[in-house]
Amino acid sequence: MRSGFSIIRNGEKLGYPYLEALRSLAPLVDELVVAVGDCDDNTLSQLEALRSDLPCPLVLFDSPWDPESRKGGFELARQTNLALDRCRHEICVYIQADEVLHEEDLERFHRDLDRFSSDDDIDALAFEWLHFYGNFDTLVRSRKWYRREIRAVKRSRHLRSYGDAQGFRIFWEGRWIRPRAALSGARYLHYGWVRPPLVMAAKSEALDRLWHGEARDGIHSAETIYPKTFGMIRFEGTHPQVMLERIARAGNFDAFKGQTLKRDLKYWRLFVDQKLESLSGWRPGEWTNYSSLKIYK
Repeated sequence: MRSGFSIIRNGEKLGYPYLEALRSLAPLVDELVVAVGDCDDNTLSQLEALRSDLPCPLVLFDSPWDPESRKGGFELARQTNLALDRCRHEICVYIQADEVLHEEDLERFHRDLDRFSSDDDIDALAFEWLHFYGNFDTLVRSRKWYRREIRAVKRSRHLRSYGDAQGFRIFWEGRWIRPRAALSGARYLHYGWVRPPLVMAAKSEALDRLWHGEARDGIHSAETIYPKTFGMIRFEGTHPQVMLERIARAGNFDAFKGQTLKRDLKYWRLFVDQKLESLSGWRPGEWTNYSSLKIYK
């Protein structure tokens, strides 16, 4: 038995594919637990309507966000832990509101989650990542974008969401311990940087409030929200079925209109790092939330 869990606040207003995220995870778990923040849009009613479409129970609970915790992204971790604490099963699979699983990977997900549940030497399960950027046809891959992250944990190992809720760690004797993880070949598709520019600017302003306690005026605009960046490549695969309607609804938007990619010192450093990774599999300077990584093949 497995639990799925997530958090959401103002998913409609900020353009999160949160319904698609939950639909994609539902076939893998026996319950879905969602911490619903103090929304001022129709996110809650959309979630309630979703119940009848899912193959597992959807457990929603009211979870207002703490204004005193809205710095450094820590409120995201606090909300994630509140949802994790409501899960009933030993294996808990996390998904954020801008992450979607592909139906092509479901067999691999099931197999690796089953293996993880019986692997006593492993505390957490990490997955591969695809980051979309600017539009639905562009991926970005570089050292600045994480390629692997933990999304499944064993409750008995007492893992907690860490930092800004990107990963999970164990708090032991006054310090945060990185767990022992295994790596699944299944993918998480990250759509956090794919929205029409105006919506993306509003979302980035909302995230600023979580990191700095206030919005930074003039920082985010539709004209500058998607700068061309190192590592952009064309996506040659398919999107999950649950995303197709959203993609069609969004239409085409030119996020990079009139821009050129700056080839400064930072660009060439990333270029060298990428070459090293392609030749050796080693990513220089990679930040990880695990102490060791066992590869599930």
